Order: sequence, then structure tokens, then C-alpha cells
Amino acid sequence: MPKPQSSKLTFEEFRKIIARELEVDDERIVPEASFFSDLCVDSIRMVDMMLRLEEMGISIPLEVAWQIETVGDAYRYCTKHVQRFSPPSEAAA
Repeated sequence: MPKPQSSKLTFEEFRKIIARELEVDDERIVPEASFFSDLCVDSIRMVDMMLRLEEMGISIPLEVAWQIETVGDAYRYCTKHVQRFSPPSEAAA
């Protein structure tokens, strides 16, 4: 039976997804962390992260992604604009 989709993305879920995608300790994923200066995300990693998020139902247009500076900015965008969130399966983790 397929896993039901959740419509509410918690910060803890978001934090774990970002930490896994960026291959950093999740303690570093705090709302005020800058993707570029604190987490050392370059443009290629940002695109890769956006593609992975999209696979989970979290779509951030690239023109918006370039304006997002912090983890908190990204989370606020997601909670405001994402209609349905499909958590990653344990097998994908």
C-alpha cells in the first residue's frame, strides 16, 4: 500500500532533508544558516538540492531559489507554497 502523503512539512523534516542532500550534520541546518556562506552551497549543489526536493513534492522555481539566502527563507517558502509533501522513504535515505 502506498505511503500516504502529508500536507504539513515540519522544520525537523525539512532540516533532515537539507542535511542529507548537502551531506552536512543536521545541527548545522538552522533557520539563520546561509546556504552560501555557512553551508558552502554552490550553484550546482543548489540545483541538485532543488531537483531532489521536487521529487518529494517540494517545488521551488529556480528564479525563486536564487533569492533564497537562508535555511529559514527556504522553509518559509516551502510552508507557504507547497501544497503536498511526500516524505522520503526510508529506502531513499
